[in-house]
Amino acid sequence: MKPINLKIQSVLLLLLLVAGPAFADDPDLTPETKPAGANAQPDALKTRRDFNKLKRSTRNIYKVTMRSTVAFRLQTALGYISTIDLPEKALKVFVGDQELFKVEVYERQVLIKPITDEPDARTNLVIVTGSGRLAFDVSVGPPETADFVLDFRLPQDDDLLVKNAFDQKIQEKTVELEKTYQGKEKKLDETADKISEKKLKEKIATGVRTIELKKSEGKGEVQVNLLSLSQVADKAYLRFSILNYSKTPFKLLKAMVGAITYEKKFLSKKESGMIEIPSELELAKIINPDVYEYGVLVFDFRALGKNEKPVFRILEDTVAEGSARNIEIKGFEWVS
Repeated sequence: MKPINLKIQSVLLLLLLVAGPAFADDPDLTPETKPAGANAQPDALKTRRDFNKLKRSTRNIYKVTMRSTVAFRLQTALGYISTIDLPEKALKVFVGDQELFKVEVYERQVLIKPITDEPDARTNLVIVTGSGRLAFDVSVGPPETADFVLDFRLPQDDDLLVKNAFDQKIQEKTVELEKTYQGKEKKLDETADKISEKKLKEKIATGVRTIELKKSEGKGEVQVNLLSLSQVADKAYLRFSILNYSKTPFKLLKAMVGAITYEKKFLSKKESGMIEIPSELELAKIINPDVYEYGVLVFDFRALGKNEKPVFRILEDTVAEGSARNIEIKGFEWVS
């Protein structure tokens, strides 16, 4: 077939640019509302996006995770440049057919454009970076379905994004629950007063010592916060809160307070055992999802020795071995 006259080709390209975008990847056009014959290009575009696992940021610009086990599909267009943005410098770039496509490399950017009139031109492209190899199956198509920019990121950056999103979600949930249950602080004081009244035959108004604690630990989307430790005569009251932001209830098995003993070996200290202090617990048996509960441990106060440090443990009752969300907090401040 003879090449198309350049003037005719320019007119056709202009018509394609004007008319094409009206139907290109319009989310409001369903198969029933799209004009006849408009399905072929969007279907091909959707297939390529699904294969590449493209995440769209703006029109014709995509964010992609680097993978060395696949050949990414990249569609260019006559008269347009497609850009491959890399997270690191391109060390080597190879193109299968340099007579069909022009490739230029600028540090972390690789530019590719077709330099042929053939509408079905195709080649492969290989980029080598410090983290591995990227392979591409490059083709030519209409501008409205072309890939203008493929913005690649490293796989570990994806992990960081997931972690940041998870941390943000937890923070938002914590703030939400704290607002919802902020009135429970007053209820906690009332509960502690009731317990002390029950344990002591007469209320002691003097000699009360209280330490504010700011220690917290979490496991499996369950977080425990130590709030305060109070001593009233020979009794001690350890106040804490437990936040369950998981999707499953936390069934309480036991909560305890004790002292870990340390043995000095050479220049370091090593745990040699634990002494549990008998206590009574005031806390709900089940902490449902999205619930913020307060608890109090009441026990006979005792001073800690030089080689002892306090420990608080809360254990979950579960039948699945190894799945318990047991939480331990060590070394918090103690009433001296």
